[in-house]
Amino acid sequence: MKGACLCGCVSFQLAISDLKIYQCHCEQCRKQTGTASSCGSVIKEQNFKWLSGQDNISRWQKQSGFTSHFCSTCGSSVANKFRGRPYYWVPVGLLESDNIDVVINIFSCEKAAWSKVDDSENTYKTKPSVETLLTLLGADV
Repeated sequence: MKGACLCGCVSFQLAISDLKIYQCHCEQCRKQTGTASSCGSVIKEQNFKWLSGQDNISRWQKQSGFTSHFCSTCGSSVANKFRGRPYYWVPVGLLESDNIDVVINIFSCEKAAWSKVDDSENTYKTKPSVETLLTLLGADV
């Protein structure tokens, strides 16, 4: 499964055939993406490979510790190390695949009133523990 930013400068490959993802509905993710939710997943480090553009990635950090990694040319969010663990966070909109399944919705308490999301299964008012998130995403596979 391959992914790339909007301009194609930053690209990567995942050594998996299908992907489980989450949608985060918190205000911070809505503002970061300009959409109703952020769609992402977490991948084991050994299943992630940079193909190009690592030197074109910029980083921004809030006082809270939240970081955003993005292509310096087009501004697309790009993959980055997940909280100092042996995983990568991957923004799903960069992927060139349809083998993607939403398995968890987080921060439903901050969901935009106009957002129409099937949050009937695995919905969390805030965020689950990292271990629960990794398990639901099948990140240990």
